[in-house]
Amino acid sequence: MTQAQQAATAATSSTAAKTISKEQGTGWIICRVCGYIEDAKYKDQPCPACGFPPTVWMEYKPRCLNPKREKMLNLHLHPICVHFPIVGTTGSFFVPIIALLIPSIAATLFHVITLVTMILPVLVILGGISGYIGSKLRFKTATAKYPKQKIYLTIIYFIISCIQSYMAIAHGVNAENAWIMIILGIIGSIFAAKLGKMGSYLFAGRFSPYTAG
Repeated sequence: MTQAQQAATAATSSTAAKTISKEQGTGWIICRVCGYIEDAKYKDQPCPACGFPPTVWMEYKPRCLNPKREKMLNLHLHPICVHFPIVGTTGSFFVPIIALLIPSIAATLFHVITLVTMILPVLVILGGISGYIGSKLRFKTATAKYPKQKIYLTIIYFIISCIQSYMAIAHGVNAENAWIMIILGIIGSIFAAKLGKMGSYLFAGRFSPYTAG
């Protein structure tokens, strides 16, 4: 039985956790299968994230946060900011491949990816800074094991993006250096994926601690 199947079985079990009673209509509830948090007024509806029936809901009491800190967290700056460098890095290897495969549009594609890689280090920095701020807001520290590892990975990711940016500014992306850009883009994407995976661990834990059972 897989992890997801075990979670689903535990979630639908009457002994897995304390579920929401019909009388309870205020506060928050959490899905025991996927960890989705919802307003308790929706306790009679299936989980909108994983689709399991209302029996998966259980009571959830969020931590009491400073209003200013909570307001900053609710802006979701890091989840928004990290999408931009990921798109840029992915494009830095995907677009040149298309350009090499379709010569008729190569000039346009090379021009586009040249512009993107020129600003890629700025996007990586924005993602890194927003992640540092998010870590300080969420965990009150950025020096624990995982936050520190993310900082180190971000520095390497930033160096790779700087190399790509230098290539774009000095020579432009073209057929002669496309494969170098593609290789750097793939390496950068690996680091971006690793950062994203570690971010998911920080947000919900390696195996989702919200899952009962």
